[in-house]
Amino acid sequence: MSEEKVHDRVDDGEKVEAADNSSVSALISKARQEGLKPIFLAKVEVLNHAIAECGMGRYQWELFFTAGFGWFADNLWLQAIAILMPSIANQHNFPDYSSNIRMATFALYVGLICGATFWGMTCDVIGRRTAWNATLFISGIFGIAAGASPNFVTLGAMLALIGFGVGGNLPVDGALFLEFLPGPYQYLLTLLSVWWAIGQVVGSLISWVFLAKFSCNADLIGTLVNGAVYRCDNTNNNGWRYSYYTMGALMVVMGVFRFFCFPMDESPKFLLSIGRDQEAVDVIHRIAKKNKVKSNLTVQHLLDAATPYLEPGSEMPQVKFTTWGLLVNGLEHLSFDNVRGLFATPRLAYSSSLIIFIYGALGLAYPLFNAFLGAYLSSREKDTGNTGIDATYSAYTYQAACGVGGSILAAAMVQWSRTGRKFSMAIFTILSGVFLFALTAARTSVQVNALVSIASFWENAFYGVLYGYAPEVFPTPRRGTGDAFAAASSRVTGLFAPIIAVYSNAGKTPNGPVYASAAIFIFTGLTMLGLPIETVGVTAL
Repeated sequence: MSEEKVHDRVDDGEKVEAADNSSVSALISKARQEGLKPIFLAKVEVLNHAIAECGMGRYQWELFFTAGFGWFADNLWLQAIAILMPSIANQHNFPDYSSNIRMATFALYVGLICGATFWGMTCDVIGRRTAWNATLFISGIFGIAAGASPNFVTLGAMLALIGFGVGGNLPVDGALFLEFLPGPYQYLLTLLSVWWAIGQVVGSLISWVFLAKFSCNADLIGTLVNGAVYRCDNTNNNGWRYSYYTMGALMVVMGVFRFFCFPMDESPKFLLSIGRDQEAVDVIHRIAKKNKVKSNLTVQHLLDAATPYLEPGSEMPQVKFTTWGLLVNGLEHLSFDNVRGLFATPRLAYSSSLIIFIYGALGLAYPLFNAFLGAYLSSREKDTGNTGIDATYSAYTYQAACGVGGSILAAAMVQWSRTGRKFSMAIFTILSGVFLFALTAARTSVQVNALVSIASFWENAFYGVLYGYAPEVFPTPRRGTGDAFAAASSRVTGLFAPIIAVYSNAGKTPNGPVYASAAIFIFTGLTMLGLPIETVGVTAL
């Protein structure tokens, strides 16, 4: 062999080695930026490639369908309490609407806080699948029980327990769906919010049907009818009970359908994060089989990817837990390691803090208007000359249906590189506030219905983007914890909506909470422009 060829091969080898060293350095830098261990990040990149090879097939579409159940349930219950509250307030021996009946919303939000925190954090400990299988059943069982409540205290307790189950849906279902998606299809996490809007529509229709047929006449309360004092009780005011029975049963059916008809696998990225590499590989092969493709991923591929990041002389860490060992290890993680991981770098700390603030601000603004929308519409419809339950709930159904279009628009916009996630949700949020301000000046029934519907369109659009954006920003080992903190922040501030409605002067007029909600939306939309991370075109870790 000539001396020149030998030198050429040596040069080529040096170039390859330099390229390898460069890629290793780049990954280490990326891991530091995200607050992750380089070994885990190297394995995740291999896993992301394997998921991309499996493609967007039957497995992911089934998951889109069943993950949607959780989002459906979240908004169904949030809106049901707003729709049913005026009818419940007419019930004999229950607080009337002008007093503490609106504190039922407070009870629901207490449960939502506990549920979001518990399910969101434990899904980083014992996996996503436990919460996935439990939350719908919990909300369904206690939803049925709420319909049988003999008094207001029992109703409040049942609503809190409904909230405990429902609270886990958004942080867990979104994180799990994201972790099965190929990178180019992550926009479907935004489209998942269409189920949130559908839940609002279904909740409105169920309530409308039963309240229209099985509600008492509130105008007759306290008057003499056929020689007796008229009151609303279990003989003439069971519409709200039938609504709770129906929605609770629907949750149970969805839970059964999810558990038995479309059983899901544990997230492969979660399995990697706790060292169960073989199980993660097995999940990838099941995805490939259902999608009718072939995957060549093996544990050796993961080990090879991680090898360059081992300390000299050290062996590859092997982690295999028994059920008890996994629980003990998870409890160690709850010693704020996952929480600290959300703030591991200045960039991540700023991003996490801003997301939690945005969730909290919107968590106050949204229920200030929407949690009392039924009463607001009833008041405004009377002001514009429309009376009767059909006028109120037809308006409620119109605005709920418009939210579906907002979710679809959001899914389209987040893929457009000129807008991306941040700018899209900022514009959507600001427009929500603008149309709510316009609503306060509406003078006719048509104007009220149109402006409420348009505001609902933009609200569902920004929530769709936000609930897709946050899980993309939080890395896998802390994704559930990050989503839990964000969701809990939203629920904590939501607690103040009924307090403001009951005790503040602003809450004593129909437009007071609307002004407050609109102002918060606009301010929060401007704040979103300061988010440091744009996730369009980036595969989640």
